[in-house]
Amino acid sequence: MKKKNDIKLIFGIIIVAVLFLLFRFMTAEEGAVAVVYVDGKKIAEYSLSEERTVSVEGYDGGYNILVIEDGKAYLSDADCPDGLCVGMGEIEYDGETIVCLPHKVVIEIESEKENDISGDGIDAVTK
Repeated sequence: MKKKNDIKLIFGIIIVAVLFLLFRFMTAEEGAVAVVYVDGKKIAEYSLSEERTVSVEGYDGGYNILVIEDGKAYLSDADCPDGLCVGMGEIEYDGETIVCLPHKVVIEIESEKENDISGDGIDAVTK
């Protein structure tokens, strides 16, 4: 009896996970820009439509090589001790990030809406 309930629980968890992933991919917006932060400060913003390779100087020295091509961004090289940021892969959708903790570097993809400078900057008005 216990095994039967365990199997039901496992299948239930798998179904919920698959539904969550489907929802995430169906609602994901392609990003417009890669925004680079070092130690919490925005230092640069690069369009994903223009191919380029940029060296990002991390906090307290060190470097990360940011590559933008085919509408995606990734780190191709870094001199941090663990190199986990290089292994994070490509990002292209709004909200995705690459983080290099030793250099305090964060690369975040943002959509066109978040970077629309034509607006007045007001999100909401209340009374």
